[in-house]
Amino acid sequence: MITAAAMSTASLPALAWCAFDAAAWQAELHQRWQLPLPAGLQHAAVRRKAEYLASRWLVQQQLATLGHAGFVLGNAPDRSPCWPAGLQASLSHSHGCAVMAATSAPLCVGIDVEHIMCDATVQETAELLMQPAERALLAALPLPFAQAATLLFSLKESLYKALWPQLHQPMDFHQATLTAVDPGRQCASLRLTQRFSPDFTPHTPLQARFWLSPQRVITLLTHPLPQP
Repeated sequence: MITAAAMSTASLPALAWCAFDAAAWQAELHQRWQLPLPAGLQHAAVRRKAEYLASRWLVQQQLATLGHAGFVLGNAPDRSPCWPAGLQASLSHSHGCAVMAATSAPLCVGIDVEHIMCDATVQETAELLMQPAERALLAALPLPFAQAATLLFSLKESLYKALWPQLHQPMDFHQATLTAVDPGRQCASLRLTQRFSPDFTPHTPLQARFWLSPQRVITLLTHPLPQP
């Protein structure tokens, strides 16, 4: 079912990805890989079961390299992932691809992968997703607008994932804004549009990296953990 995978512990945070074929999912793989299927997914579609299995396989493989052999990722009541103590990590999957980032360094970490939206979806979601200044910024990029809009969506998803463990507050797309994108260096800057805490205000600089292909975008946002 896993068709390709790679990991890097040299980067900070450590990164991992895998490609998987959902059609190759088999129930016995959960037992073979010691990754039980949760009761809530017993009657889910095969695609959903495959996404769960591939993403948990990736977590197990990467965390084994970080000293947590045999780890099985669970979820808190709010559905956020329960990582080992002292580890900051993030996980995402979409259309046959799963990615994750993990570190024991004092960093907020958010990673996201998205399949490039079609033009119709971009037009349907533009008002929800972007402010006029962001739309103008995206339109000026040397990218197809659907690719640029998917990048914006993914960046805000990574931001939300990075800050949730610190804030435990829901965010909508207009509570953060994209301020700069450098396609050549594959980096972007964002800022919050409201104060969430003393450590996360509209003056807090937020930096992200991204990787674009014609099919998908991966974004990664890291930020120093607030000090007690």
